[in-house]
Amino acid sequence: MPPPKVAVIERATVDERVVIDKMGGSHIRIVQPGDTLHAIAFANRLNVNDLAAWNQLEDTSKLRVSRRIRLTRPVAFTPKTKLEKNTGRISDRSDGLTKSNSSKLVDTSKQKSVWHWPTQGKVITRFASNSGQQGIDIEGLLGQPVVATGAGEVVYVGNGLKGYGNLVIIKHSEKYLSAYAYNQETFVHEGQKVFASYRIANLGKNKQQRNALHFQIRVNGQPVDPLKYLTIK
Repeated sequence: MPPPKVAVIERATVDERVVIDKMGGSHIRIVQPGDTLHAIAFANRLNVNDLAAWNQLEDTSKLRVSRRIRLTRPVAFTPKTKLEKNTGRISDRSDGLTKSNSSKLVDTSKQKSVWHWPTQGKVITRFASNSGQQGIDIEGLLGQPVVATGAGEVVYVGNGLKGYGNLVIIKHSEKYLSAYAYNQETFVHEGQKVFASYRIANLGKNKQQRNALHFQIRVNGQPVDPLKYLTIK
């Protein structure tokens, strides 16, 4: 008499879960026109180098519209050496900002001494990440100059990120970014190199409709208190 048949339990559910997790699960961003990898990383408080590695992107300057960008670390992910933007070359730089007005990203260990105020005025809203305030708001006159806090490369200009209005993001090193939101008008473009105190925009109205700049500093994708970095007035 033949042995009774044993029901075979398919592992489709488990396999499907793993596949979904590898693609980022529900944490996926579909690339829209105007998106950059830096903008996507900024919106999700991620380090752009991690985002590039998770999605196997060597050229971070170009994103195909409708591409799926995963926002979570893949299963069994093994970090590789950080790649330079656009080149695939290994970076041998340490993180830091330039002391000079050069457009190059020159390193220095004295971070706090080289951050310039992005505009003139009174700080009306302070950093409080626990309550969702990821930067500071500086009140001023409508249309007054907004300048780069340090030398770097402009990696995003646009109004595609909800809650930031006309936004400019500057990359100062592999570790540091600065962001300038709710501008009335912008004067820079993506890929442009700027020096400290270079005029990048005019001050506009913040989300409370006050004449103010919303300013952030990000360290490895995470917002930090800008007042701990800016030079004393």
